Amino acid sequence: MWKRVLVPVAVVTCVLSGCVNNSASEARLPPAPSGLTGTVDGSLRQLFPERVRASGVLQLAADPTYPPSTFKDGKGTIVGVLPDFAAAITSRAGLRIRWVQVPFDGMLAGLAAHRFDASWSGWTITAEREHQLNLVSYIRGGTSVLIKKGNPAGIRTWRSLCGRQVAAQTGTTQAQEVADELDRRCAVAKRPAMTLLRLPKQSDVNQAVATGRADALLADASMTGYLARIHPDVFVAVPSIVVQPSLAAIGVPKDDDQLAKALAAGFDRIIADGTYRKVLARWNNTDAAVAAAHVNPVRP
Repeated sequence: MWKRVLVPVAVVTCVLSGCVNNSASEARLPPAPSGLTGTVDGSLRQLFPERVRASGVLQLAADPTYPPSTFKDGKGTIVGVLPDFAAAITSRAGLRIRWVQVPFDGMLAGLAAHRFDASWSGWTITAEREHQLNLVSYIRGGTSVLIKKGNPAGIRTWRSLCGRQVAAQTGTTQAQEVADELDRRCAVAKRPAMTLLRLPKQSDVNQAVATGRADALLADASMTGYLARIHPDVFVAVPSIVVQPSLAAIGVPKDDDQLAKALAAGFDRIIADGTYRKVLARWNNTDAAVAAAHVNPVRP
């Protein structure tokens, strides 16, 4: 069987011909929807653990390098789909947000050590992760492919990825399960394996494609579509390649069932009052909507 080659982590240098400002979309940020912050719902607030109610603060870990899910605008403010959801839920629960910036591959250890209340990132739901965390599903996801404009590597189907250098963020499902799945497909098709370039930040991954260091990247389909839209002179999405459609979730420590259930109830509140779909519409992602949030749902 073909074995995938792993390239050591390195920092991508931004060059004039291929530099991508990953917060360059701040001038074009769509306006916040009405009702993003709402009045306090006492019954929702009571669902949260006493320590959270006593402090009035929900500590949320974020890796703000992953548009449109979570990223920074030109002023350094954390914005995106998940920050909008956080604002909507915490306002209704009468809580404030304290953001803790953590690389995605440090989230699991941080949750285990209770350095923050929840990992406010899009975790692809897997059986292994459900053994380690409480996962609160909030959106549909799936992996897609982003390439450089002009498609110099000729990538049109998953077979085109075989034998190519493909980038993904360290610790993500794309760098693990999806890459393994694609390697299995390449092996069955008797094609060479991908060379996987793992990089610590999604912005590094994006830069690798922009500069030609990688032929393509693997990431959530919402992110690949968003980057192609805001950087049309640099990137092109390949929506015909979608691997492992799945639910995405936020992560809560395994020993904190109460917080997980409270956050699921918070998502259900904003789904019911229409704010949830307004947020998705803001970021052009309504196709990813779910009807309800669930704690540790059966993997689709």
